[in-house]
Amino acid sequence: MKQTAYLLDPETTIFRAVELPAGISFKPIYDLIGCRLIEVVRFDERHSLFADEEGLHDGLTAFTIFEGYPQPLAGRLVLVGGDGSEPYHSPLISLEDASAHFKCCRPVLDPVFATHDEMTAGGLIISGALMGLQVRIDRLAPTFVEGEA
Repeated sequence: MKQTAYLLDPETTIFRAVELPAGISFKPIYDLIGCRLIEVVRFDERHSLFADEEGLHDGLTAFTIFEGYPQPLAGRLVLVGGDGSEPYHSPLISLEDASAHFKCCRPVLDPVFATHDEMTAGGLIISGALMGLQVRIDRLAPTFVEGEA
């Protein structure tokens, strides 16, 4: 017998249902996330969210903001039913309703151009020349995909 879990990949913003083998093993969740150490985050009173405990690292290209949680979660996330006190089971919330609690975030570099001739310590910068790069964070709603993959 199989169970369903919801998998969110912040790199692609895709949020979809996946099948997990029935049982109490966490190995399938480790495999989905692709990590060595998982962190359990309370989604609500009936659901748990699994994340990569070591996901925040140098060179981070995407992360997820989970509504009401104090820090970003990096790497893939797995949502299951259950509060952690018993074996997990399929979520009791729809994929669409669950997706409303997340924002997938990616750092973006925007070019900054000189608007007029400027004198700097390094010399004259001609209008229209690249002066540098400015960082911003894109926040995108997950793209939920119905049906199991």
